[in-house]
Amino acid sequence: MTVLYVKRESENQKTQLVALTQQTSDDQQVVTGSDRPLINVAVNHQRLHEGRAFFAYYVQNSGTPLASGASINIVFAAGPGTTPHMTIGLFCGGDAEFFLFEGATSTGGTSFTPVRRNRTIATTSNVAMVINPTVSGTGTELFEEFLPGGTKKKAGGGSGDSLEYVLAPLTNYLVRLTNVSGSAQIADLVLEWYE
Repeated sequence: MTVLYVKRESENQKTQLVALTQQTSDDQQVVTGSDRPLINVAVNHQRLHEGRAFFAYYVQNSGTPLASGASINIVFAAGPGTTPHMTIGLFCGGDAEFFLFEGATSTGGTSFTPVRRNRTIATTSNVAMVINPTVSGTGTELFEEFLPGGTKKKAGGGSGDSLEYVLAPLTNYLVRLTNVSGSAQIADLVLEWYE
């Protein structure tokens, strides 16, 4: 097996032959071919490796289940120039409703520092958030979803994952999961995004 390493010329150099190359783990450029196939990964995966992927969560477990009619609320906003690409995962042991609002107003709550998904890089998120603040205005509803919890022997709880949202900077967003099952239930809300 022969592997050909190359040193790239400057971008203003005119050439007649162009070969696709990629960087190795040794910081060398190698020509892409059958011995060195092109490496490609999903954008989300690449952002994880770059240290730009984060998550936040809140769980109401069996010790403190979410009361019927109660909600888990997370309010967050990205700093200037940051557009989070976010997906939302949710679960409730019974029937629940999920909402995403834009332009929410709130006070108080518990500050939450987003968790960096790549634990080998010391980067921090440009998203600030609070959990369970007092919400004085929900803003514009962007999305609503019902999560069926099942009935009788088929009761298993509702769960769901949202589509990806590209969110605006300097805008308050409210993510809300409300237990509508009629009894206290285990519930959790997970936000995952890259910046």
